[in-house]
Amino acid sequence: FIITLIILPLSLFGGILESETSTRKVADAFMKKVTSESYKEAFEYLAEFWPLPKEEVMNLAYQTDSQLKMLGNRFGSVLGFEYIGQHKIGDSFMRYLYIQKFEKHATRWMIVFYKPKQEWIVNNVMWDDETYEIFDMN
Repeated sequence: FIITLIILPLSLFGGILESETSTRKVADAFMKKVTSESYKEAFEYLAEFWPLPKEEVMNLAYQTDSQLKMLGNRFGSVLGFEYIGQHKIGDSFMRYLYIQKFEKHATRWMIVFYKPKQEWIVNNVMWDDETYEIFDMN
């Protein structure tokens, strides 16, 4: 019964990220799902830590899936992902930068976490194919 009281509130409010280390683990896990082209599953996982309505997060998953499928012939098959680096601003923002590697090109992924009080939450996820921007970001 005591375990239920502890677990129930956590499940009602989603995942809790108490440290920068935990944000990196979440970002890595998200990118592993992205690399397997399980965009719906990737964004469902991230929704645990994102205060957006789940419908909005799943809309991002749908858009990502459809847009990357359109680029499939141009970019080739997915080869994996690579962690490029992180950028912390003050005590409140952390951005992780990754690339999703394809046979002929790469996409740039940025996952931003925000710490309004004690815990970190997902603030934004962006991706594009403007890899030249990586050189100005890191």
